[in-house]
Amino acid sequence: MVHPFRRLLAAVGATVLLTALLTACQNDDSPDAESLTPAAPEGLTVAQADDLVAASRFLFDRASAVVLLPEQDADAAIDRARDAGVPVLPATEAGRAEAQRLGARVLGADEQPGDSAEPVERDASVTIAVTGRPSGALLHLAAIGDANLMRIAADPRHDRTSAQRLRRGADSALLTLGASGYAVRVVRENAQAVGGGWFATRGKHLLAMYGHPSGPALGVLGEQGVEASVARVRELVRKYRRVAPDATFVPAFEIITTVASAGKGPHGDYSARTKVSDLEPLVDAAEKAGVVVILDLQPGRGSFPAQAREYESLLRRPHVGLALDPEWKLGPKGKPLERIGHVDAAEINRTSAWLAALTRKHALPQKVFVLHQFQTQMIRHRKRVRTDHPELSTIIHVDGQGSPGAKFGTWRTIRQDAPAGVGWGWKNFVDEDEPMLDVAQTWRQVRPRPQLITYQ
Repeated sequence: MVHPFRRLLAAVGATVLLTALLTACQNDDSPDAESLTPAAPEGLTVAQADDLVAASRFLFDRASAVVLLPEQDADAAIDRARDAGVPVLPATEAGRAEAQRLGARVLGADEQPGDSAEPVERDASVTIAVTGRPSGALLHLAAIGDANLMRIAADPRHDRTSAQRLRRGADSALLTLGASGYAVRVVRENAQAVGGGWFATRGKHLLAMYGHPSGPALGVLGEQGVEASVARVRELVRKYRRVAPDATFVPAFEIITTVASAGKGPHGDYSARTKVSDLEPLVDAAEKAGVVVILDLQPGRGSFPAQAREYESLLRRPHVGLALDPEWKLGPKGKPLERIGHVDAAEINRTSAWLAALTRKHALPQKVFVLHQFQTQMIRHRKRVRTDHPELSTIIHVDGQGSPGAKFGTWRTIRQDAPAGVGWGWKNFVDEDEPMLDVAQTWRQVRPRPQLITYQ
């Protein structure tokens, strides 16, 4: 005879067993369909070439599952992700972190995915621009993420087709993989340099008047007022165009901004600052007239980077570049006119890095970055000078004065063993040269033809 309590236990056990069997049968069925939720990117995102994590963040907000790419047999993993309609990510710490952000389970090797997710559909187009052939994994992400793929140059300013593609989609969300973020941004925003184009000096020759607006003692720029200076530099451009009608000439002002002085001054560095407000009338007029401005620093015992920062408000303007004059860079006990100064490449590089970062931050057109030199000792360790900032056009400006023979001798000497990638500048001294080359002589005799020709 079975006790009634035992009959109850048996009934309960049967129910539990039946529930377990039903659950097991349900677990044998395929999971629900996989799912994807699109992200809503805006503006420009920049990442390294074939960065799958960046692509996933750009395209997706959530995913039910992901497949990780093993070091071996990547094609099989991509095929598995394609069948499931889910993202594929690198089998790295960054890839696993991205899976966690998506709220996705990582499909194990033996795990059965659900039905394929539907590719996302977007109200606004998004684009991924690549500099090389896209990988199979990236092609898959673009396909399920409803993204356009296009090919561009690493620096699209050098390639007309790339620039045209970027300009056509200037308002759409864009992820670039492998390209210069700065170059892409200035092209999309159409931030062209004075005289047209994406570069400050490429295919152009800047014709500059040098001096200080206070008066004629420091150069021809101070020999007349603001409007007359604009008229004079335009006339200089017309003279060169008559000699070389097929060349492109751009007017410029090189303004002595900090002036080496006989006294220590309030900063104790033998360098007098010109107030920004005193420079603005000339800078404003130059901008209105399409004239490049180059701020020239004579730092005394101060440093070039520190002085450059004092004029950040002017250097944030699209038409304003920078010049460093090591002749007036003094040692800790030096005084102006006691000896010719010098600067080490490391200080130049700190200055150029700051200026490049400022230009990049504000998506400004490429800036002119000038290094004055007429003695080899003026720039120490010159081979180490960086010329690879895409935001800057670096020019070594040869400032020799005297007879044409002496000037050409200095030109040949300074040009020897120069850093790769620099441009060249030539200076004509109106009073000191014996005699000064005229326009035709300057254009026909100075080789290579300078990208910057200055009159002092």
